[in-house]
Amino acid sequence: MTNTQSQAFQPEPTHLHEHAADNLRFIRETMENTGRFTELSGLGYVLIGASAALAWLVSNALEPGFEIAVWFVEFAVATVLGLWFTARKAASAGTALWNRSARKLLLAFSPPMAAGGLLTVVLYPTGNLALIQGIWLSLYGVSVMTGGLFSVSIIPVMGMAFMAAGAIALLWPDTTSWMMLLGFGGLHGLFGLLIWRRYGG
Repeated sequence: MTNTQSQAFQPEPTHLHEHAADNLRFIRETMENTGRFTELSGLGYVLIGASAALAWLVSNALEPGFEIAVWFVEFAVATVLGLWFTARKAASAGTALWNRSARKLLLAFSPPMAAGGLLTVVLYPTGNLALIQGIWLSLYGVSVMTGGLFSVSIIPVMGMAFMAAGAIALLWPDTTSWMMLLGFGGLHGLFGLLIWRRYGG
C-alpha cells in the first residue's frame, strides 16, 4: 500500500476547539440537570413585601366586599415585580432566565397555586374570606417550599413559615388579617433581605 493510500484511510484529526466545545456543552447540560435556580431576586421579594403591606392597609380601609379584589390586584403586582427583578438579576449574571432549573421550579410551584385559585373560585360565594385567605397562605407556602427545592436553601424555609402562618389563620380565623400582613408583607420582606444579603438583589 502506498503512502498516499495509507493517508487516505487515516481518520481526520479532531481539532482541540471541538473537544473543548463538547466538554463545555456537557458541563452546561450537567449543571442544568443538577443545578438550582439562584436568580430569584432578594430586592424583588422586599418590594413584594412592601406592596403586600400596602394592600393590607388598603383592604382594611375598604368595605369587606372589596377586600378580595385588592388582593387580586396585589397578586398581579407581586407577579410583575417578581418576574421583572428576577429577569434583571439573571441578565446581570449572564444567565438564561428560562433554563432547565427555572422550568423545574415553575413546574413544582404551579400546582398548589392552581389549587388555591380553584378553591378561591369555589369558596368565594360563601363569603368566608378568612377561610380563603388561610388557604392562600397555606398553599402559597406549599408552592414556595416545593418550588424552592430547585432554588437556594433559604426558599423552602420561607415556604414552611408561610405554611405555619396559614395553619394559624385556619385554626384561629380571628388572626387571619394579621397573618396576611405577617406572611405576604413581613415574610416576603424578611426573607427578601436575607436573599439580597446572601445571594444578591
